[in-house]
Amino acid sequence: MIRNSVKICSVALSAALVILLTAGCSFEPPLHVPKLPKTNTYTAGPQIHHTVGVAKAGEAGKVQQFAYGKTVMADWWHLFGSKNINRLVRQAVQQSPTLQTAQATLAQAHENLLSVQGVFWPQIGLDLNPERQRQSGAAFGGPTRTFSLYTGQVQVRYTPDFFGLNRLVSKTAKAQQQIQRNNVQEAYLTLEGNTVAAAIEIAALNEQIRVRQALITSQQHILDIIRSQYKLGAVTYLNLVNQESTLATTQAQMPALRQALALQRHALATLLGRIPSQAILPDLNLRTLKLPQTLPVSLPSNLVRQRPDIRSAQDQLVALNAQIGQAVAKMYPLVQITGDLGFENGRLTNFFDASSLIWTLAANATVTLFDGGTLQANKRAAQDALKAQIGVYQQTVLNAFQQVSDALRAVQHDAQTLAYDQAAYHAARQSYQLASFQYKQGAIDYITLLNSQTQYDTSRLALVSAKAQRYLDTAALFVALGGGWWPRQYGPTTATQPAVQPQHQLSKTKPASGRTLHP
Repeated sequence: MIRNSVKICSVALSAALVILLTAGCSFEPPLHVPKLPKTNTYTAGPQIHHTVGVAKAGEAGKVQQFAYGKTVMADWWHLFGSKNINRLVRQAVQQSPTLQTAQATLAQAHENLLSVQGVFWPQIGLDLNPERQRQSGAAFGGPTRTFSLYTGQVQVRYTPDFFGLNRLVSKTAKAQQQIQRNNVQEAYLTLEGNTVAAAIEIAALNEQIRVRQALITSQQHILDIIRSQYKLGAVTYLNLVNQESTLATTQAQMPALRQALALQRHALATLLGRIPSQAILPDLNLRTLKLPQTLPVSLPSNLVRQRPDIRSAQDQLVALNAQIGQAVAKMYPLVQITGDLGFENGRLTNFFDASSLIWTLAANATVTLFDGGTLQANKRAAQDALKAQIGVYQQTVLNAFQQVSDALRAVQHDAQTLAYDQAAYHAARQSYQLASFQYKQGAIDYITLLNSQTQYDTSRLALVSAKAQRYLDTAALFVALGGGWWPRQYGPTTATQPAVQPQHQLSKTKPASGRTLHP
């Protein structure tokens, strides 16, 4: 009898496994992802191939060539030739709490997927129930009885996926895991881009402070000369107060620059996972940076496949499409197969006797007959959610193209701006030198000298900003194209074919802006 019962349960388990392996249909509709833009270029008008070169502007004035069809190297920040920037990015990747959060969230999504996938397997449990009872004879007209009852049985529960509900739930969880993986990649590139941007900003502010301090020294020297001339009666008091005003105005701008520098240093310390008082930041000098002369520009088709923001939007389409199938599958019967096999006896010594064998094999099907339209409403809501996500996907693609287009034009136009600023600086410098000589010879009045000095000071600061902007534009282009490194477990990445992350372009801002990148 035991042998026959075991055979029955074995057949039941085998049938469950067969159902598991050959589980039936799915109500998931075909997913139609919107077609990608058919274009080989990013910007309107003729395709740009190189920037202008700027003579006497140093490293920042070099010509940059656009290499279309090439991909940005994974560790693109090395192209700036700064060991300090390389070290800062490495520290940020190792220490940033943002990455720890993203990685933990991905691990959570992975465990959620494993949890969901458990439904594909029979749930097997063991139930042991030793029991001692005393029953009153008044209940059945006999003497009072005290007895023991020992029950032990293996319980098997399995929900066959006849209508694909379990498979669709698993597919949704898998898509959510992939979305979190893309988010990790976004976190890496965001961190890398913001670290490089902050480092360049700090270098630019250091240079502006140095130039401003040189201006203060020069203006103080002129003030000393005018003060001596005033005492001798060679100049009027108006000349003296005008120079004092010019000096005070220049000095008043120093606290704002130092405040901007402090804010950038604080921001960089935070990116490194340190509080500002504990962060040890290296000296960053704009004049030591190299301007990358070859700028890889990925093809639009590759950009769409590589950027994690676009991939996340695609994975979200997959998840929402699967949820439509779930909503439909819930309208059909839910089948569950159960089986129990065990022994029950009043004595432990006879527990495994043939007479103690107990077993149960059952199937249960549940279907909703009336729910006031809830299931249909859930289906329509899932369909509407998919339609909304299609719009999000299309907008994400548009934003990606805009970011790259903006970055390309910024590289082109800011090189031209540097050329004009360099020419203006050269002319203003010559004018100021000539005016200083003529003023000492008494050939011109002080007002003429003051105007020449003001133009020269302005041109010096504008030149520093223009040089810094070329480095920032280059970093923005690398980020917009998706250059970035992250561990291999988060996605296939090589030095020549990086994965990509959504980032807004590094826009032009004043030094105190505290520029950051956000996906």
